[in-house]
Amino acid sequence: MARVSSYAYLVLAWVFLAGMVIQVFAIGMALFGEPSFVDVHAGLGWVLHLAPILILLAAYLARAGSRHWQWALALVVVVLIVPVLATMRDATTLAALHPVGAVVAFALSVVVAWNSLSHVRATVAGAV
Repeated sequence: MARVSSYAYLVLAWVFLAGMVIQVFAIGMALFGEPSFVDVHAGLGWVLHLAPILILLAAYLARAGSRHWQWALALVVVVLIVPVLATMRDATTLAALHPVGAVVAFALSVVVAWNSLSHVRATVAGAV
């Protein structure tokens, strides 16, 4: 079970990171002349909104260690907050934190993805 969870952790973390890259691309396209990409950005944002919970669960089930699930938990917290900030148009100051939170979420997703890779490498090396 732990080995399957390790690979699930790896795949989920890297797919989430790819989703974050697509998010950045979509908002970039929207800002530079393709307004239809705002809907892509928003829709994907709500899909990605709950995905880190699966990463956290996979890291825990993979027995990756506290460092792994703590980074994944930080990712969950930030990613849960970011799209909510975007909906707070009446509270301009809070809504303006949406891009800041997105930068933090992107950085955390890179850390979690690298952590998942190091865990799988350690698992495979230990099994040989």
